[in-house]
Amino acid sequence: MNHEDGPSAALLGITAILNSIFSLCNCPHWRESIPFGLGTKFLSFDLPKPLSEQLPKLPTYADFLLENDYENNFYNLREYAKMPSTALGVLTTKDAVVTLLFLVLMLRQIKSFVCPVFCQVGRNLGRSTHGIEWERNNEEKILKFGEYVFRLFYHSSVSIFGLWYFWSKPWWNEEQGGTRTLWENYPNQTIETGMIWYYLIQCAYNLDAVASLIQLSFVLKIRNPFASNKKPSVRFVSIEWSPSCRGDFREMAIHHVITNLLVIGSSHFRLTRIGSMVFMVHDISDVPVDLSKLANFMKWKIATITCFISMVITWAITRLGILPFVIFKSVLLESHLTTVGLDVKSYYMWRPYFYILFAGIIALHVFWFLLFLKIGYALAFKKELHDYTEHKNGEQDVVCKKGQ
Repeated sequence: MNHEDGPSAALLGITAILNSIFSLCNCPHWRESIPFGLGTKFLSFDLPKPLSEQLPKLPTYADFLLENDYENNFYNLREYAKMPSTALGVLTTKDAVVTLLFLVLMLRQIKSFVCPVFCQVGRNLGRSTHGIEWERNNEEKILKFGEYVFRLFYHSSVSIFGLWYFWSKPWWNEEQGGTRTLWENYPNQTIETGMIWYYLIQCAYNLDAVASLIQLSFVLKIRNPFASNKKPSVRFVSIEWSPSCRGDFREMAIHHVITNLLVIGSSHFRLTRIGSMVFMVHDISDVPVDLSKLANFMKWKIATITCFISMVITWAITRLGILPFVIFKSVLLESHLTTVGLDVKSYYMWRPYFYILFAGIIALHVFWFLLFLKIGYALAFKKELHDYTEHKNGEQDVVCKKGQ
């Protein structure tokens, strides 16, 4: 059947989601429960087979032990972790979820040790550059300095690994097939061990980034309702904005939601090749972003200008060039190649959601680029260093020490 003869992709997708939810609740006849017969009238049509039945089964750790008659021990767990095309390569499997939880907790533990050290480095640099008074008045910047030093180390490390690991992959080389190889032989593409752990670590970092954004943006206050002479308050607990909250909190929160949906969605559909390309353009462009913020926190004028220029150029090439005109273009024009191994109805059902997520993240990149131009204007014509991503109305402490 031609997909155009059936229901719209949006309606098909919504029905599939509802069917999955009600199936988990053991309500297979949920359509009949909708009033006025709307369920049976508008939502009663054949759905494609679940994705788990269309894609090759990947062995879990339990399957690995059972098949080889192994015992559950650290050595065998390590051997399983080194295998390609396992359940660890799909982030929605139990094995991957448990591994992700461990990685997120480990990442947060590492940050609890290194970020205070990085903050102290920022404190010492600020004190030696601007004096003790600057240190007392800029605790917020010192806190963010530690966070961004950690981000710089992370983005630099994964960028170097990504360039080394993916350099020879055919989807980055037009002579070897280019972006068409992202979709060819789907869904039987091998998920290499390096790709599995690259995705797991990247997803763990993105989940931690959400937690860090919340931690830096909100303050939980517990009040004593009888402490005041006024009428006792019924609010024992309140959540308030933190002084360290970003000026673009709303946009950054949306970006994190879209990013995590793309990460988990691409892994679930086993589209890790194109997902790795999206990771790469983000990580490489994040390095000069981190450097620019660190230099601006310290109010080092020459360093800030140098990093800012490199940030704008890198951002334009990667996020406004490669992402929309290479990666998203391939999604629009070449992703139909997956229908060779995937139910056509499934393809047309889920395609719009990936379109929307990609378009959303590109729109956010344009928004931030316009903010960069605003920063550049203030720097060029007002001789002021305002980071509008951190402070919507500009910074109060904008004076740079002469010679820095």
